[in-house]
Amino acid sequence: PMPVFRIALFGLLFLIQNIQSYIYTYNNETLKLGHLEYRRVALYTPKDSPVAVDEKAEAFISIDVQLSREDSKLEKVGIIQMTVSHSSTFDEIGSDTNVHKHFCCTQDLLPLALPGCNLDTLGKLIIQPETNPPIQTFDINWSANSQATIPVSHKFSIPISGRYYLMFSSCLNSTGDVLMTGNIVWMNPFGYLPAELYYFIPLFGYLTIAYAIVGVIWGIMCLYYYQDLLQIQHFVTIVIILGLLESATWYIDYQQFNQTGKRSITAVVTAVILSSVKRTLSRLLVLIVCMGYGVMKPSLSSSEKQKVICLGVVYFIFSTVCDVMSSYSQMTHVMQHIRAFFLFPVAALDSLFFLWILQEISSNIQTLTVSKQQIKLSVYKRFWQIFSVTAIFSVGWASYQVFVTARVNEDDRWEDLWAFDGMWYIVYFLVLVAIAVLLRPRNPVYDFTCSGGDLVESDESDEGVEMAALRGSQQDIDEDN
Repeated sequence: PMPVFRIALFGLLFLIQNIQSYIYTYNNETLKLGHLEYRRVALYTPKDSPVAVDEKAEAFISIDVQLSREDSKLEKVGIIQMTVSHSSTFDEIGSDTNVHKHFCCTQDLLPLALPGCNLDTLGKLIIQPETNPPIQTFDINWSANSQATIPVSHKFSIPISGRYYLMFSSCLNSTGDVLMTGNIVWMNPFGYLPAELYYFIPLFGYLTIAYAIVGVIWGIMCLYYYQDLLQIQHFVTIVIILGLLESATWYIDYQQFNQTGKRSITAVVTAVILSSVKRTLSRLLVLIVCMGYGVMKPSLSSSEKQKVICLGVVYFIFSTVCDVMSSYSQMTHVMQHIRAFFLFPVAALDSLFFLWILQEISSNIQTLTVSKQQIKLSVYKRFWQIFSVTAIFSVGWASYQVFVTARVNEDDRWEDLWAFDGMWYIVYFLVLVAIAVLLRPRNPVYDFTCSGGDLVESDESDEGVEMAALRGSQQDIDEDN
């Protein structure tokens, strides 16, 4: 489907063009009059750091920019304010009236005697007095007929761990538009990586080791039973390798991000593609096994193949777009309804996969029960148990995530947000291990694969012969005949 493919391609190009860093670079970006621009990042203090750091390590927000006013405004005074506030005091910026919330102290608001708006703060941001922790401000002032460009170098300290908002405000009418060029650095005690993302480093590190261990064990078993390997077991090998490469790529990406402050385009795009390919192939693997491929019949019919391939292609494309949005949202504040727009197709396709798989498992269990093929029946019953437990946990975890998102301010749970995404990687790994145990190489291979007396008719008999050649010796084929 070409239109959907174009969406995926556009998503990758969008990610490449918008990969940012926590060394924010401004290139003649405009701060408009009456406009507030902010960014937010979670930062640890050295004593709260999740990893041991040097005693000289510190957390800070460093500003190194140049601000330039329009020449037509130089005859008048001007001011730009930089403000850093902890998430717990962010609501103390501005003042509510019966109409709406005001952020700039103007002449019209003076008669209302709003807290934080008086003659001393006229033309500045309204900040409630005596906040804890204190809201830090730094003013850049232009006197009348002064030079147009002012270099600014300032460092904000981080008194307590949490999410911090950095705001640029232009409230004085005479200031006009201001161009900003330079860098802003958000630094944690352990490096540039935002505190919200830190735990992805140990997560993908441990997953890489786990996939490597499973891969080695699986590889040894495949070598031992290499003459009896099935096509399905080759698929399992591919999925394990993809999981290992994906985890290693994400681990390298986050480590490099932490050390340099910038994300590698190559690493992110590679990890996104590997994630999508792994998820797609793993779902197709489970689906075709549950359809009886290699266990109850040597091949799928043409119509079955077409349905499986079509679903796989569509899922891969939408999964890629979803991964692009997830990676981009780690760097930029993406509106929740925009993220939901891209998550919905993937959730719908996952549901379709799940329902199709359960339908096939149920049908095969009934067939095997009637034919009294106990070994194969036990395999499908275990598949049913695996997916039942996975489904129950997935629904429970997703419901918990929705509950927390709806009831708890995101800024209050920033330290745990990584677990919402990270848990799915762990669940996926555990399900893959369970499936690998069920489909592990063994001897005799006919204990759970299709044999002569158990074959289900397929409209592609030539492929059935080819499958038999792949899974057994010539002696086995002669016995079947």
